Amino acid sequence: MTTPRGGVLPWVLVRAPVVTRAHHVRLGDLVREGCRFAGVTSYLGFPGEGFRDERDYGLLCEAWLHCFRDPDRFLPGDGPRRLVSESDFTDPLRVDPRRVTAALPRDLRADVVHVSGRDPWKQEAKNWPLAARCLRRLARETGLRVLVVDAPSTAQTVPGVRLIGPLPWPLLLAVLGAARCLFVPAVLDPSPRVLAEALCLGVPVVVNRAVLGGWHYVNPFTGAFFDGEDDVVTVVEDVLGRSHRPRAWFTAHHGPARAGARVHALLRGLDASLPDLTHVLLTADRGEPHAGRPGTR
Repeated sequence: MTTPRGGVLPWVLVRAPVVTRAHHVRLGDLVREGCRFAGVTSYLGFPGEGFRDERDYGLLCEAWLHCFRDPDRFLPGDGPRRLVSESDFTDPLRVDPRRVTAALPRDLRADVVHVSGRDPWKQEAKNWPLAARCLRRLARETGLRVLVVDAPSTAQTVPGVRLIGPLPWPLLLAVLGAARCLFVPAVLDPSPRVLAEALCLGVPVVVNRAVLGGWHYVNPFTGAFFDGEDDVVTVVEDVLGRSHRPRAWFTAHHGPARAGARVHALLRGLDASLPDLTHVLLTADRGEPHAGRPGTR
């Protein structure tokens, strides 16, 4: 973690299992540097059973930033906790519809957008099997234009559903900003940044009620929950038929300053040596500049 001016603080957030040799080496370096550790739930159901390695993350991490409705189901029993997701740090000043400048071809404009993933673990996190069934019904029963970004290579073509590959981030923001709603069928997604980005762009969301993370973004100002393919058409049509204020709501409740203030308050209760700051920021671990970082500064 860093101060708002970029000063490095002696706390590291562990956001996923430490499984590779490089991760283990880097973790040892951070311990020798005198860093202290907190956990943040950013990978599937980590650190719950079945989503971690053999390490005791209850001993390593003194506190937890989590996304769960029922944290006792996933988190170690001891230590302070706070409902804070990495996606809460999404910056409305950076993800702003007035700053989305990418030219958008007509074939990338859609009423409903779903962002999936080609890697198997991403398909699991994004819940592609349910997405495919729901989007098929939406296209067939409503005539809405449906777009799937980063569609699995095995996805079958469905009339009314356009499947495309991954997009560069500026173009993805343009696609989201032009949509009428974002469809999020995920369950094992603890920190859906695309959900926060859609809200910052003023786009309402339709979200699986069972999602691990991001559920705290869903309310009458931002969109609605659905339960499965039997009610998805009704819920989407209802959301598209109402007015919402997703950007105003997200800006009033989240963003780097608000999320960082919550994190600072949690950690200062454990470490009185932390400076008196308005908030802290999350940055990539500077000690390992390559992909696959074990933690977040």
